[in-house]
Amino acid sequence: MPAEPLFKGRSFRLCYWHADPRVVDADRARLEQHLKKVGDVKVDTLKSLDDPGLHACDLLIVAAQTIPRDDFAKWLGGFKERFQRMGAIWVPVLVVADVPFEGLREILPDAARANWYFDIMAPDHVASLPIRVANLLRIHDHLHEMKRYAKTLDDINAKVTALETELTRLRGGSP
Repeated sequence: MPAEPLFKGRSFRLCYWHADPRVVDADRARLEQHLKKVGDVKVDTLKSLDDPGLHACDLLIVAAQTIPRDDFAKWLGGFKERFQRMGAIWVPVLVVADVPFEGLREILPDAARANWYFDIMAPDHVASLPIRVANLLRIHDHLHEMKRYAKTLDDINAKVTALETELTRLRGGSP
């Protein structure tokens, strides 16, 4: 009997982008098969990171298997900077790449300091995709919850300032 999806009754919009557009991607179908274990998932392919649809995604999956191992840390740093400049830090990222432990160790200090959430998954670890995606989707939910809290606090601060101004005016002071 098939297991219930992790997020039963909830739909997600995932975006898929291949870091090397010259490559025909056969892995996407395999990824989508595993993504069905998460819940109702719609996967849209982005032609570029400048695609306006990126900001409406719950998760971005980046196929980076073709990035040479020796260039991966530099590529990831450039990707992170571009992603942050676009203001997309609210969208978590799953990077599919074959990176050896030494390569991961090289990027760990910057990853720990970075203001974005991502995971790197080896292509042959696709069986772990549902739990990785579920964790990143929960992070996405928490990020949006923090964004709502920040907006609520800003609204409350504006109201308090307005009330203080009104109180000062009513006491006969200058506004």
